[in-house]
Amino acid sequence: MNALGNELLVILPEMVLVAAGLVALVWAQFLKERAAGPVAGLAAAGAALALLSLLLVPDGTGPVLFGAVKADGFSLFVRAVLYAGALVVVLGGAGYVRKFQVPVGEFYCLLLLAIAGGGFMAQAANLLTFYVGLELLSLASYAMAGLRLDDPDSNEAALKYFFNGAVSSAVLLFGLSWLFGLTGTLSLAELGPALAASGAHPALLVMAVTLVIGGLGFKMAAVPFHLWVPDVYQGAPTPVTAFLSVGSKGAALAALLRLFYEGMGPLADRWTVYFAILAAVTMTWGNVSALLQRNIKRMMGYSSIAQAGYLLVGLAAGSDHGVWAAVFYLLAYTFTNLGAFTVIMAVRSAGGGLDLDSFSGLARRSPFLAGALLVFFLSLIGFPFTAGFFGKLNLIGAAVNSGLVWLAVLTAINSVISVGYYYGVVRNMYLREPGADLPAVSLEGSARLATAVALVMTLAVGILPQFVSWAQAASLLP
Repeated sequence: MNALGNELLVILPEMVLVAAGLVALVWAQFLKERAAGPVAGLAAAGAALALLSLLLVPDGTGPVLFGAVKADGFSLFVRAVLYAGALVVVLGGAGYVRKFQVPVGEFYCLLLLAIAGGGFMAQAANLLTFYVGLELLSLASYAMAGLRLDDPDSNEAALKYFFNGAVSSAVLLFGLSWLFGLTGTLSLAELGPALAASGAHPALLVMAVTLVIGGLGFKMAAVPFHLWVPDVYQGAPTPVTAFLSVGSKGAALAALLRLFYEGMGPLADRWTVYFAILAAVTMTWGNVSALLQRNIKRMMGYSSIAQAGYLLVGLAAGSDHGVWAAVFYLLAYTFTNLGAFTVIMAVRSAGGGLDLDSFSGLARRSPFLAGALLVFFLSLIGFPFTAGFFGKLNLIGAAVNSGLVWLAVLTAINSVISVGYYYGVVRNMYLREPGADLPAVSLEGSARLATAVALVMTLAVGILPQFVSWAQAASLLP
C-alpha cells in the first residue's frame, strides 16, 4: 500500500483537478443563480492546489502505475505551466462567465478536466496513456466551445471543432497503431531502439510519422491542420478561446517532444525535416493571414497559428537546445497570450465588441489595460526585455546551431511581419479617439489579479535568468 501511495503521488495534481471539477459541477446545481462567484473561487482553488501539489511529486520517478506515467523535470515544468495557465483563465474569465451566462458548473468542470488531460499527456510513459490524456483534453474542449447554447456562433464552433477533432483523433490513432505494429511495444522508452532494430521499410516509418504529426498538428493548430482555428476562436466563449490558445498547444507540444525526442530520438534525422517544413509554412501562413483580420479573436487565432510555427522550430532543431528553447517559449507564450485575452475579455464584458474599432481610445478609457495589452503584444512580437524576445532568440539560436540558418532567418522575418497586425490594435488604442458609443472599461478583482500576474510574468520571464535555467533543467529528456 505504501508503494501504491507513492506511485499515486505522481498523479496527485490531476486527481486534485478532477475532484475539484466534479465538485464544481455538483455545487453549481445547488447554488443555481448564486453559483458564479463561489464556483469560480472553487475552480481557482483547485488549479492553485494542483499547482502547489506538484511540489509533492517525487522528481525522477520512473514509469509507475504499470508503466503508464513518469515524473521528471520535463513533465513537472509543462504541468506547472499548464496549471498556472488554467488559474489565469479562471481568474480572468470569471466576469465574462457571469455576464454572458455561460453555464458555470459545466464550464469550470470541463476546464479542469481538460487541463488534467493535458497533464497526463505531459507525463505519459507509453502511447496508451498519451492517447487517453489527449481524448480527455479533446472531448472537454469540444463541449466547452459550445457552452453558449443561445449563440449560433458558439454552436457552429463546437460542431466544427468536434468533426475536425474526430478526424484528427482517428488519424493519430492510426499512426500510433502503425508504431505499435512496427515495434510491438507501447513504451516510449523502448520505442526508438525497437524501431531502429526492426529493419522496417522506410516507407512504413514515413507513413507512421506522417499520421502522428497530422493528428497532433491539429491540436497545435499547425498548417495545414489549422482550418478549424479561426471559426472556433471567434465563436467559442472568450475564456474557452483563451484556454484553447495555450492549453491544447502546450499539451500537444509536450506530447510531440515526448514522442519524437524520447520515443524516436535515434531516428531524428528522418523526422526533423518534417518539422522544419511545418514550422516554416505554419508561422508564415499564420502571420500573413492575421494581417487581413478585423475581428480581434480571429486575429489572435491566426496569431496562435504563427506561434505554433515558432514552437515547432524547437522540434525541427532536433537537439537538447531545441527542447529547452521550445519549453521556454511555451512558458513565455502562455502568460503573454493569456494576458492579451484577459484584456479582450474585459473590453467585451464592458459592452464593447470584438472588432478592432472597439479598442479605439482604450488608452483614455483604461490606461492600465491599454498599457498591459501593449506589453503583451510587444512580447508576442519579440521585443527586447519581454518574455517573447528571449523565447524567440533561443529558438533562433537552436535553429542556427542545428544548421537551419534559413529557418532562423524566416523566424526573424515573421516576427517583423507580425508587427503589422498588432500595431493596428495599438494604433486604435493610442491614436484614435474613443467613439461616443464605446463604454468605459474597468476590471473586477479577479480579472485585475489575472492581468497583473500575466503582466509580471511576461516581464519577469524576459529579464530574470532563473526561468531559462529552469527550462534547461526541465528539458533533459532521455
